[in-house]
Amino acid sequence: MKKRICILAAVFLLLVSCLSILSWAAEDEQYPGLRVKGRFLYDKDGEKIVLYGVNEMSIWGDIDGDVALPEIKKTGANAVRLVWGLAGPARKLDILLYNCRVNNMIPIIELHDATGEWQKLPVLVDYWTSPEVVEVLKKHEEYLIINIGNEVGAQVSESDFKTGYETAIKRMREAGIHVPLMIDGSDWGKDINILQATGPYLINADPDKNLLFSVHMWWPYMWGYSDQKVIDEIKESVEMELPLVVGEFGHQWEEHDNGKIPYKTILEECYKNEVGYLAWSWGPGNQPQTFLDMTTDGTFDTLRGWGLEVCVTSPYSIKNIAVRPASMLKEPTTEPPLTSIPEGSIAQNKPVFVSSTEPGLGNTAEKAVDGNIATRWSSEYSDPQYIYVDLEDEYEIERVYIEWETAYARQYKIQVSNDAVNWTDVYTEYNGDGDIDDIFLEAKGRYIRVYCIQRATQYGNSIFELGVYPKGGIPGPTPRGKEILVGDIDGDGYVDSLDLSLLKRYVLRKIELNVLQKEAADVYKEEEYTDINSSDISIMKRFILRKISEFPGGNKRIIYP
Repeated sequence: MKKRICILAAVFLLLVSCLSILSWAAEDEQYPGLRVKGRFLYDKDGEKIVLYGVNEMSIWGDIDGDVALPEIKKTGANAVRLVWGLAGPARKLDILLYNCRVNNMIPIIELHDATGEWQKLPVLVDYWTSPEVVEVLKKHEEYLIINIGNEVGAQVSESDFKTGYETAIKRMREAGIHVPLMIDGSDWGKDINILQATGPYLINADPDKNLLFSVHMWWPYMWGYSDQKVIDEIKESVEMELPLVVGEFGHQWEEHDNGKIPYKTILEECYKNEVGYLAWSWGPGNQPQTFLDMTTDGTFDTLRGWGLEVCVTSPYSIKNIAVRPASMLKEPTTEPPLTSIPEGSIAQNKPVFVSSTEPGLGNTAEKAVDGNIATRWSSEYSDPQYIYVDLEDEYEIERVYIEWETAYARQYKIQVSNDAVNWTDVYTEYNGDGDIDDIFLEAKGRYIRVYCIQRATQYGNSIFELGVYPKGGIPGPTPRGKEILVGDIDGDGYVDSLDLSLLKRYVLRKIELNVLQKEAADVYKEEEYTDINSSDISIMKRFILRKISEFPGGNKRIIYP
C-alpha cells in the first residue's frame, strides 16, 4: 500500500512538473529571451539568473571587447554592463554583443550620453529604435539586456520620471524590442526612492512587463550614508518585489575615510537577498579617479585591492557566487558578425606614417592597415592630423575605404603623391559623419594620405582600418609558400572559441569557407581539406582546452596555390 502511494505521489509530482514547464512555455511566447517575473530574471528555459559582474567602458577603449571580455570571463561573471554611446556604429555593437556571448556572459548594453541630462532621454530612444540598431538588437535578443540610459537626469520629479520612461518603454516595444529593459535611478543613478515609487507603475505600463531597475550605490559616508542605509534599502526593495540590480558601486568616492563606500556590505546584502551587482569598473580608464580601476592593465592577473576582493577573494565575490545559466554555456547559434573590410586592399601591412600618435594606448600607425578592425590608430587631440601609406608602387586607385572610430574627422581630404612631399587633392569631405566612408574616385600615385582638417569630437582622429583598392583589382591567387596558423579560421592570429564555432558551422554545412579558411580548419591534416569533419572539431576542442599543445602535423603550415 505504501509503495502504491509513493508511486502515485511520484506520478503526481511529475505531472505537476510537466504542467509547470508547459505553463512557463505558454507564458514565455512573448519573450524572445530573458524575462523578468516577480523580482527575478529568468532565461528562456526558466532558469533563474542573479546578475553578478562588472562594468566595462567599451566605447572609450576596447570597443569590440575582444581584449577585455576574455579576461573578465576569468572572474566567473555571468554579466557585463557595457558602456556604449550614440556615436557607436551598429556594426561594432554587433561585434561587442557577440563577443560577450562567446565568452558566456550576458551583455547589458547602456548609452552614456545622457548622464545627468533628463531632456536627452528621447535622443537615446531614437538610437535604440533606429533600423540598423534594432536589427542588431534582435539578432542578440535571446540573451540581451538593454539599460536604456546611464543615470539619466539629476533631480527629476516622480511624475516626469513616470511619463518619460513610460513613453520610452512603449516606443522601444513598438520598434520590436522585447528584451528586458533596465532603468537607472535619477540623481546620477543614486536615487533608489524614485525607483521604489515608480517601479510598479512602469512595470504595469510596459506591454511586456519585462523591466529591471538599477540603483548606483555611490553612497559614501560623507553624504550621511552608512552600512545600515544599504541594508534597509535592499530589504525594502525585496519586500516590495522590485526587480532590483545594483548597477554601479565602488569602494570610495574620494581618497579619504569619509569618502569610503560600504562596498563589503553591498556584496553581502546583495548575495543574501539574491540581488545582482555590477562593480565599477574593470579598467583602466577612470580619470581622475584611478583608484576605481579594478585592474591596472585590463587583465585578470592585475586585479588589485578592492577589485580583487569583489572579483575573487571576498566570500561574496563574483568568483564565489556567480552562476552562469546553462543556456549561456551552450555554443552560440547567433550568426558571427562581419569583422573584415572589403578584400583586396593594397594598403594592408604596407609602410604607414602619421603626424602623431595618442600616447599611452598603443594605438600606433600600423594598426590602421593590419586588416584587423578591432585595432586602430589614434592621433593626439589637435588639428590638423594625417596618416599616409606607402603602396610601394604606383597604382591607379578607384576606391578608398575608411572605418572610423568614434573619434573621427568632420572635414578631411584624400591626397596622392609620388614622393610623399608634393600632394594632390583627389577627394574632400566637408561634413563627415564617421562610421564607414566608402569612397569611389579616380587617382594615381604611390602614396595615399588621409589629411584630417577638423575633428568632430574633443578627441583626436582615430581609424580602425584604411583600405585602398586599385583600378581593376589585383590578382587573387594565394601567394606561393604562404604560412598559415593551423586552426585560425577567422585569421585574427589566435586559435579560440570563435574558430571552433566557425568549424562546427562549416561541418554542419551552415556556412562556406574559402581556401585559406579550409586549410586552417583542417587541423587533422591527412591529404586534402575535403574531409573536414568531427575529428577536426574534437582535436580543436582539445587544443583550446590545452589538453594538447600541438596539432597533428604541427601548429603552422606552408600552403601552395
